[in-house]
Amino acid sequence: MSRSATTSREELLARLREILACPQCRIPLPQSGGRALACPQCAATCDVRDGRYVFSEIPTDTVAEDWLNRAKESAKRRLKRFYPLAIDVISPVHGVNLVRPFLQSFDVESQVVADLGSGTTEYGDRVVCVDGVGYANVHVVADLERLPFQDGSLSGIVSVAVLEHVRDPSAHVSEFQRVLQPGGRVLCFVPFIQGFHASPQDFQRYTPAGLRELFRDFDILDVRVGAGPTSGLIWIAQEWLAMALSFGSLRLYRLLVPCMWLLSPLKYLDVLLARHPAASTIASGHYIEARKRG
Repeated sequence: MSRSATTSREELLARLREILACPQCRIPLPQSGGRALACPQCAATCDVRDGRYVFSEIPTDTVAEDWLNRAKESAKRRLKRFYPLAIDVISPVHGVNLVRPFLQSFDVESQVVADLGSGTTEYGDRVVCVDGVGYANVHVVADLERLPFQDGSLSGIVSVAVLEHVRDPSAHVSEFQRVLQPGGRVLCFVPFIQGFHASPQDFQRYTPAGLRELFRDFDILDVRVGAGPTSGLIWIAQEWLAMALSFGSLRLYRLLVPCMWLLSPLKYLDVLLARHPAASTIASGHYIEARKRG
């Protein structure tokens, strides 16, 4: 890591220190402290190590419960920042990237914007990366359902393909509302037509109407197709073919799934089909942008 990159990370961590809170008590953490920060009320601790704040981490055995999730986690640690690019190439999903224009609408030098469930996605230490696993790019390792930030401390939130993996999405969205300042905005992508994918678990899917209901306490700015109907079709077709050709063998099914990725280039038909007025009926996923009411 270069000197400038190190300095940039240290500056972001210093800004974060000012808004950290105990995830249990929700009270600000002390500004002073060495390799551990302790809540003055409940004595819960946050370790400061390897250039990140570590509150809680997803247990290794939980990550290893699903075979595909084990493979994904191994790939994330091996490929690191190149993992999102690799997934973009082999995944059956092609979607419009609304994250970049969303981030460009903030002054990230003065406003704190966080990617909650960032995985290995990097932003050059300009956006706070929060995840349950301590990847190299992550600044805060924490349980996303109990965020370690003070009330009204964030200007923006990015949440991409996360809500399907949390047990209580309503509580998760309530955390968005708590940590956002009045007028703060959230951009969230959730799947609709996609196969099961544990990370470390997978619980639900959303229609546009379901998303509006989930974010009913926000001002809804936009709901649109994030990944089109071809992406949904290809994902299901890949899984179906792997099952049909495995003749009841789970081991053969697992070997065939990667072979079915040869169909993934068909996803680029969504460059056209995602714009169809009926695309949302079988879209692979949707975006919602919402603003916390002042």
